[in-house]
Amino acid sequence: MEIGVTIYPHFVTKDKTLASILADVKIKNYDFVSIFPHTLGLIMNGIVIEKKLRNVETTLRGVGINYIVRMPISVNLRDHIYYTRHFRVAKAVADVAIKLGAKVIVMQSGRTGRLDLEIEAIQQLADMVHPFGIKIALENTFSVKDTLYVVDNVDRENVGFALDVAHAFLSAQGDADKLLKDVKLGTDKTIILMIHDNFGKLFPQVEPEDALAYGVGDLHLIPGEGSIPFGKVLRLFGDVPLLLKVKNPKKFAKVPSKQGLIELLTSL
Repeated sequence: MEIGVTIYPHFVTKDKTLASILADVKIKNYDFVSIFPHTLGLIMNGIVIEKKLRNVETTLRGVGINYIVRMPISVNLRDHIYYTRHFRVAKAVADVAIKLGAKVIVMQSGRTGRLDLEIEAIQQLADMVHPFGIKIALENTFSVKDTLYVVDNVDRENVGFALDVAHAFLSAQGDADKLLKDVKLGTDKTIILMIHDNFGKLFPQVEPEDALAYGVGDLHLIPGEGSIPFGKVLRLFGDVPLLLKVKNPKKFAKVPSKQGLIELLTSL
C-alpha cells in the first residue's frame, strides 16, 4: 500500500526546513509527499520562478522521496470575472508538475460560477500534462456526487477523483452508512484516497479555536481521533494510494510510521 503525507505550508518555518521535514517523513517509511508549489516561492504573478524551482527540485531529489503537487485552494476556474488570473496560476502549477516530474496534481473543483468554464479549463490542463504521464485528481470539497459530475463531464482519461473521506463524512453528516454509499460512487474513478478524521458535524458554527471542543467542522485529525470507520472504507478499494492530511504541526509530529498507520486504519 502506497501512503503519503501532506506537507502543509505552515509546517515549513525558519526552524524547520523543507529538507528536515522530508527527512522525518522518509524515516517513517512513507512513500511520497504532497507539496504546495506556490507557497514554496515557485510561482509569482502566475509565472514559474525557475531559480527557486531548481532549489526545491534539488531538495526533493536529495531526500529521495516521491511527490505530488497541490493547486492553491483559491483556484476557482468557474470564476468568469477573474478566470484569466485563476487559469494562469493553475497552468503555472501544471508547468511546475511537469518540470519536477510529479505524476499527480490535486485540485479542488470550484464552488461558485460557471461550470462550463471550469470543465473546459480542466480539459485544457489535462491535455497539457497528458504527454508527461500526469494525472489530475479533483478533490471533493464536500459532495462526492458534485465532484464526480465534473470528472465525468471533463471526460479525459488522465482526470479522476481525489476522494477526501473526511469531507465525504461531513457531507454525510456523520452517517456512516451514507458515507459508505457515497464513497462507493467514486471507487472506480479514485486516483488517490485522502484520509484525516472528524466527527461528521457541521453545526453549530463556532470560532476556529472552539471547533475541536465542539467537535465540528473539518478538523484534520489523525485517524482514530474522530468517528470515521476507515477500516470499512478501505475495504471498498483495491490498490489505491492514500494521502494523510493532518494540519496541526504538533499532531503531524506524532503521526505514526507507515506500518503503524496501516495497522491503525485497518483497526477502525
